Amino acid sequence: MKPLAVFLRHAAIGVLLFVIAGGALTHRASAQVPDSILNEDPATVTAAPIPDRVEGLNRAVFKFNDGFYRVAWRPLSRGYVKVVPRPARRGIGNFSRNLGYPTRLAGNLLSGRGRAALKETGRFLVNITAGLGGFLAVANDIPKLQTSESDLGVAFTTWGAGHGTYVVLPIVGPTSLRDGIGDAISGIFLAPTQYLSEWEYRATAAGLDAVNQSPEAMRTYDHLKSAAIDPYVALRDAFSARRAQQMRDQTLTGASPAVPARTATP
Repeated sequence: MKPLAVFLRHAAIGVLLFVIAGGALTHRASAQVPDSILNEDPATVTAAPIPDRVEGLNRAVFKFNDGFYRVAWRPLSRGYVKVVPRPARRGIGNFSRNLGYPTRLAGNLLSGRGRAALKETGRFLVNITAGLGGFLAVANDIPKLQTSESDLGVAFTTWGAGHGTYVVLPIVGPTSLRDGIGDAISGIFLAPTQYLSEWEYRATAAGLDAVNQSPEAMRTYDHLKSAAIDPYVALRDAFSARRAQQMRDQTLTGASPAVPARTATP
């Protein structure tokens, strides 16, 4: 067996001890800082919280996740920050977000947003050419290429599908039944890394993306937890507000969506 394959096999096994399918904490690979739950104030969004029909189970999973983050994920995140310099982390984040293009494209097309799909395609092409394969987010500086985020959950909304119920997944964190199904479809069929020939490469790529997002994800989680009387409710309401705002961005005619920023790293 080639030395590189041996190394990646062992690295992938190690990463998988901390990451389930590369999801870890932030459940969307494209969920960078502009999409942070802290960027949306639940009080400013006129939408009811996502129904929480399995709250007892969700709270149990939330408690498990909280312990996992404290014991395993936070130390891993801190070690990663010390080893990998900020420019490298930013470049990896930009590259990973660029790989989310198929999901955003599908979300726009299935929502009937042809112009947004063209903008996403333009962003992708600019980033992979002028942005050194996507490591530089050059398209962020082009106003005409800015568009709101989209995914399969957004597309399902335009078809009239409701959230179903709020769900807290082990390790992965908050989502809803509808969004979870969309994320699963995206992860299996639309994620470019799924088409790598060896599972070691797939696991390593997914794990690296998750670990690279972890510093900002942990800061977001710690900030929300420290400021809340009931962290579980705070996380649920913030997630509900964020998704409601994303849906509004898709439907407001003539609105100027927020410009996706480069991945913020400490």
